[in-house]
Amino acid sequence: MHRSLLVRQVLPAILLYLGLIAATIILDAALHRAGLVWIGLYLGPVGTAFIALSFVYSLRKRKKISFGAPKKLLQLHETLSWVGALMVLLHSGVHVNALIPWFAVVAMLVVVASGLTGSVLVKRATEVVKGKQAASKADEDNTVLDAVTLDIMKKWRLVHMPLNAVFLALFALHLISVTIFWHW
Repeated sequence: MHRSLLVRQVLPAILLYLGLIAATIILDAALHRAGLVWIGLYLGPVGTAFIALSFVYSLRKRKKISFGAPKKLLQLHETLSWVGALMVLLHSGVHVNALIPWFAVVAMLVVVASGLTGSVLVKRATEVVKGKQAASKADEDNTVLDAVTLDIMKKWRLVHMPLNAVFLALFALHLISVTIFWHW
């Protein structure tokens, strides 16, 4: 039975995103109910460490490191980023009283959505190219065209990476402001 692109790739990405938001709401409510809201303060740095660790995949992809299988590192990147984003969202706890942290949270949510979108695009393009190659070796022109299409779709990073830079800048501003205004 052939399942549609929507069911195979788009729906799981949407569910992961909605799951992130639902998990944040549920866990935040549980922390409030248990009187453990203070834990959220420490989840920010831990979540940030998870997100930073997820960039091992980017280092491997750019050949800055040579260890690790790219496919496994991509899975690790996706998992650590999702869990890290959850921790950062719990850290924010919807108790943010300043604009920079709110902008940082929104930027992070946009980066997560961009990452999930890119994942769907690249998986779909890879499927198309593999299907075309398997179906017909004789139709070289279309296979080359599809390979070029795959390359173009992989360039979604041209959007994803600047979004990461915006998030990183807002995160840095948040750290600086916390350092300056924290009641030491």
